[in-house]
Amino acid sequence: MNPIKTAFSLIFLICSSIPVWSQTTGKIIDTDQQPVEGATIVMQLPDSTYLGAAISAADGTFSLEPVADHFQLIVQHLFFQPRVVKGQTHDAGIIVLEPKEHSLAEVVVEGERPLVTVEQGKLSYDISVISKKHIVNNAYEAICKLPGVQDRNGKLSLIGAKDVTVILNGKASTLTQEQLIEMLKNTSASQVQTAEVMYNTPPEYHVRGAAINIVTAKAADNTIQSELSATYSNQYFSSYSGNVNFLLTKGRSSLNVSYNPGYSHIMTVMDLASMHQYDGQVYDIAQRQKINTKGWKHNIYAEYGYQINEDNALSVGYNGALSGNGKGTIDVNGNFQNSHNDKEQDSWLHNVFARYSSGFGLDLGVDYTDYSMNDYNHLESELTDHTRQLLDYTSDQKIRKVSVYADQSHSLVNDWTLKYGARYDYTDNRNSQLFNRAEGKDDVDNSSSRLYEQIANLYAGFDKEFANGLYLSLSATGEYYSIGNYQKWSLYPQASLSYSPSEKHTFMLGVSSEKDYPSYWDMQTSTTYMNAYEEIQTIEGLRPANVYSVNANYLFLQKYMLSLFYERIDDYFTMEMYQAKDRLALVYRTQNWNYYQSFGMSANIPFSIGSWLSSQVNATVVNDRNRCDHFWDIPFDRNKWACMLTMQNHFSVGSHLGFDLDAMYRSSMISGISDTKPVFTVNVGAQWNFLKDKASLNLNCSDLFDTMRMKVRNRYAGQHIDLNMGQYSRTVSVKLVYRFGGSITKEKKEVDSSRFGH
Repeated sequence: MNPIKTAFSLIFLICSSIPVWSQTTGKIIDTDQQPVEGATIVMQLPDSTYLGAAISAADGTFSLEPVADHFQLIVQHLFFQPRVVKGQTHDAGIIVLEPKEHSLAEVVVEGERPLVTVEQGKLSYDISVISKKHIVNNAYEAICKLPGVQDRNGKLSLIGAKDVTVILNGKASTLTQEQLIEMLKNTSASQVQTAEVMYNTPPEYHVRGAAINIVTAKAADNTIQSELSATYSNQYFSSYSGNVNFLLTKGRSSLNVSYNPGYSHIMTVMDLASMHQYDGQVYDIAQRQKINTKGWKHNIYAEYGYQINEDNALSVGYNGALSGNGKGTIDVNGNFQNSHNDKEQDSWLHNVFARYSSGFGLDLGVDYTDYSMNDYNHLESELTDHTRQLLDYTSDQKIRKVSVYADQSHSLVNDWTLKYGARYDYTDNRNSQLFNRAEGKDDVDNSSSRLYEQIANLYAGFDKEFANGLYLSLSATGEYYSIGNYQKWSLYPQASLSYSPSEKHTFMLGVSSEKDYPSYWDMQTSTTYMNAYEEIQTIEGLRPANVYSVNANYLFLQKYMLSLFYERIDDYFTMEMYQAKDRLALVYRTQNWNYYQSFGMSANIPFSIGSWLSSQVNATVVNDRNRCDHFWDIPFDRNKWACMLTMQNHFSVGSHLGFDLDAMYRSSMISGISDTKPVFTVNVGAQWNFLKDKASLNLNCSDLFDTMRMKVRNRYAGQHIDLNMGQYSRTVSVKLVYRFGGSITKEKKEVDSSRFGH
């Protein structure tokens, strides 16, 4: 019997057999039909005998254990009039609260929840406010609605930072970007309480540079909660996915289980035009490449937590990502070649972990990751001169990684806080690429490598929050890095300062440094043949990059923000294409540059019209400089100004229906010796909530006009390349979600696979 199907069936039977009558449930909303978070619900007998209490979640839902057939609920909230509701059923239904109004000289003043607050140098966004002003059905969509945060070709970006790391409940992200996005899309936005944006992440997070910390809502004790969802999407081909979340809390114990199966079928099309100079001639090469991939993927997560006492907690868990029997084809047709590549790929990721949190400031953690990948290719090519090539090869990667960490904090006199800690990572990485057959091509070689990597970090720092609105954080991290024969000691200082003289004005300044590591596959020497003309090269000796950044932010009225930023990355590494001089081959190679540098300014302006329109405009100008003195035989030093404009609009129609209309424009930019042309895109969406908001139906269309096509142009030092990527970028999706008794999921531990695969 298939164990995955058995696990899924078991979880589904558990969820479907939940005795929903075992609790009294309901939902708190305001007069605008929006959920009210943080309301206190007290259950009493008719004679006022106390029975129990609960707090409404981010989506307004609550649950109470019933102990009587007749009861009354007293609902209270700081910003609303108290209300008493009598009941005798276990479904309290929807309870509407009237806002408190303070009259002054015939002027009605109503409180408005701020979009963002500053807490200890962090920009803290209330996700319930984001959800109220935009259609967000999952955590990833909520993050993308934050000012300055965008989705760029499947990766999160933060204006003013080259890279950004997502953290869940203060735990560093250890997933690849693809796995992280998939997990966040399977997490409901109602499960998220706040999102904290940090341009200078404190060292106790074990992440340096920019980060977004997602703080999830807490589940009540002695509850069973679950959520089922199904998604259909079409981007040339159809894809399907499902999601089952199950959470049980009982006494000191909690169990969190999720299963996410998904089938994807993706078509990617690239048009290439290359005027290639070789052997005294110019070859006009034009071709169209169609990449067709499909397969199933299963994500499984399980965590057991035990509250030892009020101050000490222990948790253990498993995280798995299984992708077997993935198939694909790559077809290339043009005036230089016609080729066909049959691909098969399998990958398995298993992770086990344990955490301990004490009441005296000590946190301990350990995890072990086992990752395997097998990629098979059978490439047949016929050139226009009737020359034939056949390459049959297999690429393998096996990674074993163990990580341990310890963090400690102490409260000192005069409200100073001392923090220090350590983390150690050890990785055993094996890569190989073996050719079973190589006909018609002589310059092919087998490759294999085994790398042992060690990273040891020690940090110490101080925090202080002054009474006049000033907050100061100073820290330094020492790091020892070793891989192969390469060893290096580094010191990374960090400083954050924020000052709020009043609620209207907040000033923030941060200085940080960090290190960025290449993927394990990129740190060996190998050549992967995409077709008879294009190939991907990796070279041994790729160095980690050192990142230095400065960020300054001004926040006005807790919603208007102006940002200035500067970033320099020494030994920056990325992939760039190059027309080889010794043969007809277009080579994609990842290598180090001297540096990448950027500075600029960003402004974010939100505004509303009544209760039916909520909008946000962001404008950014940036100057990028790229320098590499050893890029093949053509060194470069280039810089360019660029701008980006985004606008997000949410239209509310009644209490259960909403529409989104978003637009983005990005001007031409540079990347090494290449230039990208301007792009423009429009996204639309609609959401309908029904069944007392326990169910929702979403319809979305990203890139409505199919204009989000990346066009790359290269005319540098005799290079002449035009690459058009992204045809069929329009995606239509439908998602149906049903929640049992509210939807609050505990934090999911993430697995460090950001450097796995190729």
